[in-house]
Amino acid sequence: MVSLPKTMAAIPPGSTTREFGKAYWDGSEWWAVVRGSPIMARWLDPIQPLQGGNIVVDFTTDGKGLSEALVIGGYTDQPRPSTGTAQEVIPAGTSTQIVFIGEDGVTYTTDRFIGSYSPGDPIYLTWDGAQPTIIGKIQVFVPPPPAPPPPPPPPVITTGSEALLVTASDTWGVGGWGRWAKSIGGGEFVYSGFWGGQTLTGSWFYGAPRPALQGKSIPRIQFRVPARETSAGNYNAPATIHLYAHTSSARPGGDVARVVGPFDVVVDPGFQGGYVDLPLAFAPTLIAGGGISIAGGSYVGFQSRLIDPLAGKLLIDWSA
Repeated sequence: MVSLPKTMAAIPPGSTTREFGKAYWDGSEWWAVVRGSPIMARWLDPIQPLQGGNIVVDFTTDGKGLSEALVIGGYTDQPRPSTGTAQEVIPAGTSTQIVFIGEDGVTYTTDRFIGSYSPGDPIYLTWDGAQPTIIGKIQVFVPPPPAPPPPPPPPVITTGSEALLVTASDTWGVGGWGRWAKSIGGGEFVYSGFWGGQTLTGSWFYGAPRPALQGKSIPRIQFRVPARETSAGNYNAPATIHLYAHTSSARPGGDVARVVGPFDVVVDPGFQGGYVDLPLAFAPTLIAGGGISIAGGSYVGFQSRLIDPLAGKLLIDWSA
């Protein structure tokens, strides 16, 4: 083996060569031992050498037979772990030790630590020479709970009102339609009750079904009772009429089929027409193309739609 002095002498002027050695403490100062020779060297700051620890030494010559040695650090065959997991805390008087497993899978023991630890704690490490120091716990990040989903938007409620004008009105009696009083000859006056040995019923018709109202909620139905006919019955006394929903969109061959009702309304003397609220049970029949009928009760007559276009008008409020 070439001796260290010969190696140093062979270094070209102004250049550097690298050697590997050991650190040695003689009780008063540190030496770099290279190839068995203790060398007085400078030490890169900060370095905390370990007695007998592996070191790297750079030699630089000035070309005049003089050279300088600089210890630039220690070395290991494999990198030191920077994290680990505490395994055991061993009380030993004033020198408690902690056994941990590094992230390299190797078990280590140290009496250098900051803080307190329990088995299973993940830890951070730093190394001084070959000595590990535990400098703290690795904080486990607990993500905050996910934010609750936003509430669903309120349902969009669309509202409206469907107006149904009368397409025909008439009186059934004396064996057919339009055979009584002012309903004769297509007059379309509407009568109800019993008079002169005849039972009369009246009806208003609204044409085809209203598919636009199918499936919608119906919160209100209003029916415009026409003005009272002054020549029918006891005009100067209140009259109670019985309102029904019937199933015909136009005059049938016989009287209409009344399927919902009766709903009673009192009509005062001199009544000039006005809206009344009908039961919501009328809605399905009206939406399907049915109409309104009066039957029974006091003998009474009502003005034709040909005189008042609003006579018998329906207002059906809806929402969806």
